[in-house]
Parts: sequence; structure tokens; C-alpha cells
Amino acid sequence: MDRIFARFHSPQQKVDALQKVAFSHDPESAPKFLFSQPDVLHTPATDEMRAELAALGADIFEDVQFKVMPGHDGDDEYQYDDEFEPVRWSRAAQPDLADGYSLNDVIEQVRAPEAWRRTRGEGVTIAIVDTGIAGKLKEFSSRRRSPVDLESTFEGDHWSDTHGHGSMCAAIAAASRADGGRFDGVAPGATVLAARSTLRSTDLTDIFDELVRARVQGRLNGPLVVSNSYGLPICTAPKILPAQHPYMTSILAAINNGIFVCFAAGNNHHDVCKHDPMACGPNSIWGPNSHDEIVSVGTVNRELTNCDPTTPHVSSSRGPGEWAVKTTKPDCVAPTYGEVVWGTSTRRMRWWGTSGACPQVAGAAALILSIAPGLAPWNVGEIIRETCSWLPEGKTCVGRGLLDCEGAVARAAELASTS
Repeated sequence: MDRIFARFHSPQQKVDALQKVAFSHDPESAPKFLFSQPDVLHTPATDEMRAELAALGADIFEDVQFKVMPGHDGDDEYQYDDEFEPVRWSRAAQPDLADGYSLNDVIEQVRAPEAWRRTRGEGVTIAIVDTGIAGKLKEFSSRRRSPVDLESTFEGDHWSDTHGHGSMCAAIAAASRADGGRFDGVAPGATVLAARSTLRSTDLTDIFDELVRARVQGRLNGPLVVSNSYGLPICTAPKILPAQHPYMTSILAAINNGIFVCFAAGNNHHDVCKHDPMACGPNSIWGPNSHDEIVSVGTVNRELTNCDPTTPHVSSSRGPGEWAVKTTKPDCVAPTYGEVVWGTSTRRMRWWGTSGACPQVAGAAALILSIAPGLAPWNVGEIIRETCSWLPEGKTCVGRGLLDCEGAVARAAELASTS
């Protein structure tokens, strides 16, 4: 049976619903009410049960399957499967296509080393919501791994990554040479929390709900940043994901509890939707990736453009964003290219997709919050936007411009000194 969400509008509706579903499932698939949304239940449901819940007056929402947003070497093709998207390579990635560059060069372009003169992200936790993180990676010592084990699908197995994508994102955000790794990420002093997911909206909702619960219960102290490099590879607004979907509400609950959230903008523009690679439209940023309260991150190549049709960066999704009202998406961009961690090894690619751009912003947010831990999520986003380096493409291509970690940390230091 597929899982669904049911949102109730009175205590009696909840009681009536529980009488219909409580004894119809084994413990492995039991219905569950959410901590931050006690009026929302997600449960396996037959068509008959779905109809019965709707007849009680509940609003019914579908369980949406998201996909990670991989990069490739520019010539290889990748495709999605029915799970959370292993990458299928048509041939081996060619090292010469990465021109000898690596994560180290990307980190220098966003000026993270200059920011490290003030902070390396100490005191801040970055949650990587993805395919997990390889537990054998030397980039993360045991002292920098959060002990919080989220009660979601992969409880007890979050520090495992059979795919590789989540390990890449974690390394970009917070890898550390000091821990014995090959690379430094943007915030090499931050604590890392692994949040392995099926990337179904029920599991993702559980993860955000658990983050809020851990914060309220005092198990997650200090500033928290959540990095999300997944989305929907589509070219039109998804009817199955309305703005009031419980998954989106769970994200907003996290933000309302002081948690900074960023998302990859998406890889839809050219590869998926076949839009003009040099155009800054039409919109191809959907759902949570486009929300005002979330910092949405696109990507550029080493030459700092995503409008060069000779590079795969033309697939970086364009704005203004399906749900954006106060802002224009993407908020900013970060470069992605070269050798990077993938699983327990490394991979050379011409781009890492917008997947590799989002954790750079997560790392930058950790640097900011390490300097000014009292900042609200919106203020962190404003600092990131206002300190970007200008780029010539339009806002719906590159947002406010190139991420500038040193500029953002300097701005945070100014605010901290006057508060």
C-alpha cells in the first residue's frame, strides 16, 4: 500500500480516523502523527481507506518521490530509476574533462579560506538530508559526527551511503583535512548530522519533524543548518505537491524553530526541459526549492557562467521560482567542477549539478552562524544574498551572484559586534 498524509480539522476527526486505521497495520508500517503537526497523520492506505478518511473530512495529500540532482562529466548520460536515483554511467568519467581541478579550487573561488581566518564553522551543526554519508570517510572524525540518530526510515543506519551522492554533499559542506581527509569543505569545523532518506515526502517529513523534536527537547543545541540536494525533474508545476502539503509545512516548522534551510535549485533547464541554454527562463524551480524562506542555490562553471552551451552547467534551473513572492530564485550560485568525494572514493566531473552548489551555501551559513549564532534564518539568507559577487547573467539565471564566504562572514562579524 502507498502511504498518504491526512490532515484533520478537529479532535473528533482524529479519534474517528484512529478507529479506522490503528489496528489495520503491522508495526513496521504503523500510522504516525507528527510532532510539529499533531493534526497530520501519515499512514499506509488502500483506496477504500483513503476514501473513508476523506469522508471524515480529512485533507488527503500524496507521498511524493523526490530525486537527487547529480552532475556528470558532460558527455555521459544519467537517468533516474524508481528509487532515489542511482546514476547510470554510459562510460567511465574522463579525468581530463575536469582539467585537474578539484573541490579545493571551488572552495577558493567562493573565498572560504579567507573566511577561515575568523571561523571554520565551530559550534554549528549541518544536517545533510540525502542518500546518507559513508561512515568510513576520513573527512569526518568521530568528534565532528552528531550523535543524534533521527527516527526515520534509516534509523541506526544514517552513516551509510550505498549511492555516493550524500557523501559528496557532506564533504563539500564540511569535510576536513585536519580529520585526515583529502579535502576541506566550506565549514571544516562544523559538526555533521547524517540524515539518510528514501527521499519520499513521508520520510523527509519525518526527518524535519525529528530535527524540530530534537531541538525542542534539547538534544540538538546551537545553530542548525539543513542542506537538501534533491527535487523534482519536471518542466511544469507539480499538482501532487501543493504549497500546503504537510512536507512543506514540516520544513517551515523547522525554519520557525530557528533552523536555516537551503535547497539545490534543480538541474531541469536544459537536460530535462530542453530550454534554450543561454536563456534565463522559463521557470524550472519548483516546490520547496522555490520558497521565499529557503535559500535556493544554482550553479556556474569555473568561468562563472551557466549560459555557456559548451558546458553542462546550462542545466542549472532558472527562476523566478514557483512559490517565490518576496525573492527571485535562485538566490545565488556556486561553482561546481573537478574532483570531489563520491561515496568512500572520489570522482572527476565537469559539474556536480546544483547538488554540489547547495552544500556550499550550507557551509557558508554555518560560518555565519558560528560568528553570529543568534541570527534568524531569514537574516542568514539576507547576508548570503547581499554579499554575493555580481555576475553578468540575469537574476533568474544566477540570482544575486556568486557566493562569497569571506564577505558573508565579515558582514556577520559586523552584526555580532553591534548586537
